[in-house]
Amino acid sequence: MVKTFFIPNKQSILGQQEILTAKSVLALVDGLESHSYDAVYLRQPLNRLEYIECGIVGKSQFLFKVRYVDSQKGYQVIIPDLITRADWEIVEALLQALSSKVGEVVEGLADFDLEDYFRETVKNYLADKDAHLAFCQGILSTIYFDKKDLESFLEEDGLARFEALVKKVQGSDAYPASAKFYPDSEGKIHGIYHLAQGVKTILPKGPVVPVPYVEQLVGKDLVWEIDLVKISGDGSKPEDYEAVARLDYQAFLGALPKELYQDLDANQIVVGPILGEDFENLVKGN
Repeated sequence: MVKTFFIPNKQSILGQQEILTAKSVLALVDGLESHSYDAVYLRQPLNRLEYIECGIVGKSQFLFKVRYVDSQKGYQVIIPDLITRADWEIVEALLQALSSKVGEVVEGLADFDLEDYFRETVKNYLADKDAHLAFCQGILSTIYFDKKDLESFLEEDGLARFEALVKKVQGSDAYPASAKFYPDSEGKIHGIYHLAQGVKTILPKGPVVPVPYVEQLVGKDLVWEIDLVKISGDGSKPEDYEAVARLDYQAFLGALPKELYQDLDANQIVVGPILGEDFENLVKGN
């Protein structure tokens, strides 16, 4: 479920108004930046790009899309199914500024209410009875939530609860671990996470195949593991890092003492930093 707003390009007896460049669109809101194209591409008319993903560093929790559709002769602003009120303020500012620049009214804005949109989105997630875990992609990281979270989002101040969860996850100072994939001689694919000594790290409760790898790994026999990495010296050189143990991922999580991690969201924990004897015990499998 996504919402699309439309602003037709100004038409006159002289023809269609010149299509704005991507750079010109971004300049309509102070601090708005493209997260999908480098500056050199932004000098082109917007219709020459598929779309630009926009956000303001330090303010945005999610990105939204802006594009020009030749067949409709107008601009589309597309928001994701879940956003915060701060994100909506940025989107609304762009819609108003773009409408003023083009000289046409925004279609779909007059009857839009963020709270209603949020509640309908949450209800759609809950309607999927087979899904035990849902997620949304933030500007910095993925945020996971379960049925209990979703139900709480429908209560009073539910949007505020959602915003607090998003800020908690994206505001974490821990290193977000991502799996690397390697084939073995038996045709299995090993998905390997890394946990370095003394490094506060975000790990999934249940391993996740990143979107770019989904098609490549569909139907493959996946083996999930974790490498424990010891750091020597000041950690400034590659040779300072040595993998000293490779463990089954679920076995590692099962053996991880509760005092060494905290829940972050429905599918992520913050581990460590783990030092000294605690780290050595993990290496030994204790």
